[in-house]
Amino acid sequence: MKIHSNETRKPNAGFSTLLMVIILTIVGLTLLTGFQATIDSLKKSYLIEIQHYRQFNLASSSLNWATKQIWQLPTDEWQCLSDAKYQLKACIKKSRLKVDNYTLVRTQADEYYLYMLTHFENNQLSVEKGHWLDYCPEKKIVDCE
Repeated sequence: MKIHSNETRKPNAGFSTLLMVIILTIVGLTLLTGFQATIDSLKKSYLIEIQHYRQFNLASSSLNWATKQIWQLPTDEWQCLSDAKYQLKACIKKSRLKVDNYTLVRTQADEYYLYMLTHFENNQLSVEKGHWLDYCPEKKIVDCE
């Protein structure tokens, strides 16, 4: 049994449906590309922040480590000690500040520096609370390098 239809097919039948599918695909791809760019940007910011905290923690550990070391009498030039196992590095020199007879301690983690003002007693550094800094306290930048 054959069923006959009186409908005649138009040559453009289904074109609007196909066009709508193409438009929705393009919009979806554009949204996915935007989301991917946002995720990449957030991932980059996250990695930069993680690196900053690692450097800060390493420099902070170096400050604590420096206070436990035996040092020579501070001079106007940097004297440095390092620990290869833990990648700690600390340097000391006589501070040029007129306020007190401070010894300046500088620790480094890659390009991140922390500073501390200490007193030098019996070949060790004596720390007062609140004297660590994330900037160099010297008046001239040359004294920090």
